[in-house]
Amino acid sequence: MAKKTYDELVQLKQDGKIGWLEFLQLGDDAEDFRNWCEEHGEQQSEENAELFIEMQEYWVMADFNEDNY
Repeated sequence: MAKKTYDELVQLKQDGKIGWLEFLQLGDDAEDFRNWCEEHGEQQSEENAELFIEMQEYWVMADFNEDNY
């Protein structure tokens, strides 16, 4: 599969056609995820992809909350 837009990836994920790993590998965060795995001595896997996404969401919300104080 070629690189997809974020909206296309969300639709594929919601339709159950891809998992979190493919979601990251086909999107704009592929390199960041690959680097994160290398830095932490982890393999690219479904579980690590989901963890990476959860961590990104956490940091986005943390930044958002800091900006509101």
